[in-house]
Amino acid sequence: MPSAPHSLLPHEHPQSLGNRALLVLVDRRGGYTDTDVVSETTLVPLRHLGFPYRLFDLADGRLTAEQLDSCAGVIVAQAHLTAALSPPEAELLAAAVIERGLGLVNFDGGDLPRYPAALLSLMNLEVDRLPVASDRLLITHNDHFINWTLPPGGSVRLKRPITVSQIRSYGRGTVEIAQAVVGKDQLIFARHHIPGTAYEPGQLPAVLAAVCGQGRVVQFAFSPRLWHADFLGHGLGLDALFWRAIAWSVRKPFVATMMPPYVTLRVDDAIGRHDFRYADVLSQRDYHPLISCFIEQVPADLAPMMRAHWEAGQADWDAHALSYYRLIPFDFGVGEYDESQLAANFDQVDRWYAAGGFRPPRTAYFHWGEIGLRALPHLKARGRNYVYCPYQLGQLKWERQPPHWWPYGLNSLFYDYHPDDPELYNLGGSLPRNLMEPDVLTGCTVWGGDNPTNDMTKAAQRAATAIRLALDSGFFAEVTTHEQKLGVLQLGDIDSWLARLEGEVARYPLRLVGHEQAADYTKARDETWITASNSVDSQMLTLELAGHTNVPLELAVFENDGQTVRERWCPVPAFDQTCQVTL
Repeated sequence: MPSAPHSLLPHEHPQSLGNRALLVLVDRRGGYTDTDVVSETTLVPLRHLGFPYRLFDLADGRLTAEQLDSCAGVIVAQAHLTAALSPPEAELLAAAVIERGLGLVNFDGGDLPRYPAALLSLMNLEVDRLPVASDRLLITHNDHFINWTLPPGGSVRLKRPITVSQIRSYGRGTVEIAQAVVGKDQLIFARHHIPGTAYEPGQLPAVLAAVCGQGRVVQFAFSPRLWHADFLGHGLGLDALFWRAIAWSVRKPFVATMMPPYVTLRVDDAIGRHDFRYADVLSQRDYHPLISCFIEQVPADLAPMMRAHWEAGQADWDAHALSYYRLIPFDFGVGEYDESQLAANFDQVDRWYAAGGFRPPRTAYFHWGEIGLRALPHLKARGRNYVYCPYQLGQLKWERQPPHWWPYGLNSLFYDYHPDDPELYNLGGSLPRNLMEPDVLTGCTVWGGDNPTNDMTKAAQRAATAIRLALDSGFFAEVTTHEQKLGVLQLGDIDSWLARLEGEVARYPLRLVGHEQAADYTKARDETWITASNSVDSQMLTLELAGHTNVPLELAVFENDGQTVRERWCPVPAFDQTCQVTL
């Protein structure tokens, strides 16, 4: 039997030494409901983002000046942590910010009325004794590093209301990064759950940022449970606030093993509409698409053009299915193929590639997502160790279950090992279905009566949503569509769509790459981490990394630039076990 994925690589939470690692405050004496969620709400995203950190449990002793001087910033990660913070510790923490440039991010915003005065005075906060509840966060502007990539006027609706402290006033120089909406719906909810509430509708500060003396502070006004999947969770629209708040506030230089802003493009259900000339349009815009084909329906005379694109490194050609209802790795709607049929299917695929003169990509995108367990050895024998499948393998379409993929349990933005065979790596970077149909052209073309016209402006906005969500959440982005929808567009429409998309995501330094490059890099990040990060003079930085990677990595280096932050990327060679880097 294959071993479980955690026996290969456990997605552990390795902690980091050094004065450029984060100090994450917790208290195991807190209630179970507060301590149990810290991993999901804070530690897993820090691990996913590649931010070096270590825990300090206040149950083990008091904060000291030495501890605060030997970290890049302090993260208050746990709800109701105020009960464990003594007034002298709060004064010590505030002094470290003001006098010695410590960064502070407080996610424990739902308990602000009970926080020590020394911490509230950093922003001169006046907080109402009673909280309110809101299920909608609003971004009114995006001129600060923390909200730079979030569209102004955009909002994110939560699954259920979250506790929000009412910040009535704050000091000069403090900037509102986001607001909590308190409208009719939210007020009706609050009046049934919070005594004495009779507030006017409006918006309340939800995230505040300020330079405080030598240091920087970001104060969240809502409960850290916002980052729990029951309320919103990670990977669903607000992660830019989470990690950019940390990157803005901490002592610099600060380094993380983040995902570069990789963007891929995938076309499913391909049979050669436009004679695949849309691939020319994509390559002229520097995209490297993965085009998944119904191999029995692709005209043989298109093979020379397909081979030319592949040889030039401009496109990859995937065997998506034999035809619409004839799948390669699974008997559609029935179950596993027997071994003889499975061997015949893969032999047919091999002949298709041989006749075309190009090789299969290492990532397999199978039609309908039905993949049989018996197919796995056939994939590995062909070097196809990346398989995109948001559900468990070996299941009929209508019985499929999401297996809570790492890191956030989503079946949209994820990367993980298949539990049936951990040598196969599964990853995806598309839109989650509960937010929007993953195909970014859905509702934008006349195909299937989706839309009265071919609306390329709407198509660009939808594709931009996919890119923003993935990149802001620390994943590579995958713009996904189907050839049927490209087929009802003119080639000029496709070019117009991509041109408009460039404008929609102009604030991202995009890197348009092939899926294999994105997959290789994702896996390499997953299997490496920073074990120590030190800066002696706030200029030179010394890092120690551990793990294993077959491809070179890049480190995201954050440096202060006035009151904002500049990000640059520094290369790291592939390594095995350990690596030391000086920047």
